[in-house]
Amino acid sequence: MSTKTYILLAIIVIFLIYISIQIKYFKINKVILNNDEISNDLNIVQITDFHNNKLINKNRLIEEIKNIDPDVIFLTGDIIDAKTKDFSYSLNIVKDLMDITEKIYFVWGNHELRNTRGEKFVEELKNIGVIVLDDENIKCQIANNKINIIGLNFFIDEKDYNKAIKGIDEKDYNIILSHSPNRPLRYLNGKEDLILSGHTHGGQVRLPIIGAVIAPGQGYFPRYDKGLFELENSILYIDSGLGNSVLPIRFLNRVQISNVLIKKVL
Repeated sequence: MSTKTYILLAIIVIFLIYISIQIKYFKINKVILNNDEISNDLNIVQITDFHNNKLINKNRLIEEIKNIDPDVIFLTGDIIDAKTKDFSYSLNIVKDLMDITEKIYFVWGNHELRNTRGEKFVEELKNIGVIVLDDENIKCQIANNKINIIGLNFFIDEKDYNKAIKGIDEKDYNIILSHSPNRPLRYLNGKEDLILSGHTHGGQVRLPIIGAVIAPGQGYFPRYDKGLFELENSILYIDSGLGNSVLPIRFLNRVQISNVLIKKVL
């Protein structure tokens, strides 16, 4: 083989190793938000778009979340893939998470809705103690904070949104869980403090400066792709996810979970 052929093969091997690292070895994205409405610091773990990713080291994932010691865990959809037939791997991870905290909340993603066994999976989540929210809200005390958690269905419309936020107190800290980041934005009314979402995978493939190339529901070069976005009266945070769909490819966008720490402003 010629020198050029060896160089080409070396580039291909390096690229495949890089892709393997991006889709298998998760990172923890740390987000710190300051707020004067909460009484105490609130420590959150968000897991989204896992897609039953068996490449993830389950033991390391659980250990890392133990080390974070979250007050609450939010599962913002697509924990299984639309094609997942055996969801025991994902379910067992959630069972292990219940040993860290019993405060676990889930909202449906489009892949749970498309999966023929999606309802069975969500029923199993309920059976192990996960609180499933579907266009509804729940008032709770977390870390001595009064929190309203509003969970939205993926296919949200204005009527459903108004139903979901009915009765919430804007004096409390209000967290919206929505798999889709962009669908509920047209309905916001100013009571929302934080919106946690996923769905975009950060584009899976990202380019320097430009960001995501494409995201579902937003097309090419999406506005809401990954990370923090300051809205008029609230903050939108998009986690890029722990798994992949369509193709197992990530570029400049390693799989991740998020640790969102909301700090009390003194």
